Amino acid sequence: MPFIRVTHPAGALTAGQKKELASTLAYEVMAQELDPVTDDSLSMAPVFFQEIDPENYFPGGKPMSENFGKTRWIVEVVVAAAFFNQSRRDALQDTVGKAFVKLFGDDGSEIVRGKLRISPAYLLQLHTVIVEIPEGNWGSGGRTIEIDEIGEILGSYEGQERLQEARENSAKLKAARVS
Repeated sequence: MPFIRVTHPAGALTAGQKKELASTLAYEVMAQELDPVTDDSLSMAPVFFQEIDPENYFPGGKPMSENFGKTRWIVEVVVAAAFFNQSRRDALQDTVGKAFVKLFGDDGSEIVRGKLRISPAYLLQLHTVIVEIPEGNWGSGGRTIEIDEIGEILGSYEGQERLQEARENSAKLKAARVS
């Protein structure tokens, strides 16, 4: 039951671009949680666009008016921690970047800083943050729910292997909790 928030300057996306980006992000995030992705699971993966007025947007501490042409994007993906491991986090980062390239195209530009290569260069302005909610902290229907219940809500009965992986991660996370 992930949710995704895309924060950006007001007017940076058209309604059509929002629709395309929302569809891609919802599917790609859910694909890291479940296999296969179903219509039921997609209906539980909302995407919110948070537009920031340029007067309230200060990239690098400078007003947006001094940063014209450098749109910054923050994509926050909030997920149940047990569904993720490092390879799934890496895959999610990759697919978010590809979603933006699909939307805006590849202009052939690149930025190289040390061993880091970013292409197209505008992806340097894309920041994706995966917020993992520990077991015992996710709720729905006015109560705490955990992996098996989340799996039931999402319809994961078709993807038992993925759900078993999440159960194993959940047990490890619970064992590591202080309380």
